[in-house]
Amino acid sequence: MVYPMLKNLKKGALGGLVFITCTSYAASDFIQGHLGGLSNQISSQVGNVPGNRYNVDFEFDYHRELYGTYRRGVERRFTVAALVNDQGLTMYSLQEAFIGGNLTSKDHLRLGRQILPWSQVDHTWGFGKVNNRRNFDYFTPGQEGLIGLLYERKSSNGMRYRSFVSGLYVPELNPALDINEDDQTITTRNPWGDAPASSAEVEGRQMPVKYDVDYPEASEVIYRYTVGANIGFENKHWVLDNFIMRKPENTVTPNVDVNVSFTEGVVNAAIDPKFYYHDVYGTSLKYRNKDLEMYISGIAIRPNEYPDVDEQVRYTEIKSKKQREDYVGGGISRSNDLYTVAFNYVARLSPFDREKDDLALDPRWNQAINLFVSRNFGRHLSLSSDVKFDMLTTDRLVMVRGNYVVSKELQMNFGVNMIGTPKDGKSFWSPYSNNDAIYGGLRYVF
Repeated sequence: MVYPMLKNLKKGALGGLVFITCTSYAASDFIQGHLGGLSNQISSQVGNVPGNRYNVDFEFDYHRELYGTYRRGVERRFTVAALVNDQGLTMYSLQEAFIGGNLTSKDHLRLGRQILPWSQVDHTWGFGKVNNRRNFDYFTPGQEGLIGLLYERKSSNGMRYRSFVSGLYVPELNPALDINEDDQTITTRNPWGDAPASSAEVEGRQMPVKYDVDYPEASEVIYRYTVGANIGFENKHWVLDNFIMRKPENTVTPNVDVNVSFTEGVVNAAIDPKFYYHDVYGTSLKYRNKDLEMYISGIAIRPNEYPDVDEQVRYTEIKSKKQREDYVGGGISRSNDLYTVAFNYVARLSPFDREKDDLALDPRWNQAINLFVSRNFGRHLSLSSDVKFDMLTTDRLVMVRGNYVVSKELQMNFGVNMIGTPKDGKSFWSPYSNNDAIYGGLRYVF
């Protein structure tokens, strides 16, 4: 859910976007991005879900890297994106906005919104436990950074020490739900938004569900702490990261109190949004040699608090039961100017019984493999294929994409996105099985 006080954060991101865009010509060597649109109406059989028919999107990345050593230069980055779909829903994503610099030849500081590259398995599979996700769509969830201060010290022997602290918190803003206080309804204009049920069957009688959302104060949302530490090692071929964090969860937990009025024939659901903390820790080991890269990575998530779960919450299809999670994964890739080939694997080690844990969120991936292949055909045409398959639930994601460079400023993009889910409809991806796409579009690139 996106609450009114969080919409101001969206406006702030847009304001910053306009400011930097207006000054972009002064530093064009450090700026890249695009403005474009695509249509998912190529096939009458695919893409007829509201919000998934066509869109216009914008991406802007200003990055001035830090050159030199002791006390030379300031690193700056501002990366923002926006998308408007056919339902008039505008989504924003401020991925990074920070400044940084060297204190000494070994010590570095960075302040602002920044992506922490601490867990490879979390990034590859889009779990969203360390960083926020952009979530314009779930095919490519992307990453958004955390707001805070990062301190890093590098020793001459390759050891690295990092610490991250923050007193500000911004939850994931996408996909958003539309809350109508007058009608007491919750709907969505996003095909990836999972709005709660508008009606429920109670003792053989179909009743509408009315929602009363208790909006928290802005101070209750944004003033939340994050602390994290990372000890690692890096040299020419090896990168090691070991980290532990205590931070707010990236999404809001809607605690629900349900009562049924048989005289009025209405189910009343009072929603009290809560912001829970969790502990996240893990390790990643990466080997790289020229165009070859291999990694193994694990992550563990431990909720700090477990909300009280009322069995009547089933009427609203709002799930709030917490589970501890453990994942381990690995991968190998080879990349050069001509092609990229990558294979990834992830396994959920923590138990999950859907019959007993039906009030908990389904795991995004359980025991899954991923194959990614891309190929450049000269300077103008490139094609890629990205396939994910869960061997436990039989969920499938297939993305086939192409890009044709018409000129330096103009590109054509086209592709196919497909979702396959189990026949019983019981998996994380089942609510989104109609979000397939056969699309084509144009982009102005700068």
